[in-house]
Amino acid sequence: MKRLVFIGILVLMTILIAGCSSVPVPPAGQAQSATGSMTTGPVVTLPVATAVDVLVMQKDSVYSTVDVVFGGGNGQVLVSSCDVVFTRSDGTSETRKLKPEKGETITFQGTKGTDRVEVSVTMKDGKIYRIVDQQVPYRTRA
Repeated sequence: MKRLVFIGILVLMTILIAGCSSVPVPPAGQAQSATGSMTTGPVVTLPVATAVDVLVMQKDSVYSTVDVVFGGGNGQVLVSSCDVVFTRSDGTSETRKLKPEKGETITFQGTKGTDRVEVSVTMKDGKIYRIVDQQVPYRTRA
């Protein structure tokens, strides 16, 4: 049952991510966003042959934690690293590496406000693409 729920969530997140615009990430050395900024920026939708999925799950309504999951994809073998920047509503941020292996998960401690998640993948050819940049709101239990 848990597996079906996880697969359902993966499918929904893939659909959400697939609707992103196709804008390249600025080259290294150029500012991508202000530190602590909650304003999201453009992301890249990779071609099907090189696409990878990174899923940002909903914030836990009790503990305010946010899971970021590497979902794999056709381009998984082309990814040399995956960096996740988690910016909390209080302006603090944390950067961690996510292993580019299907199912790998990292958990961030969020806040009771709206936090932000940015995910960039570095391909083996050295190119860097920002594939996720989204806000994660706090939701109370109904």
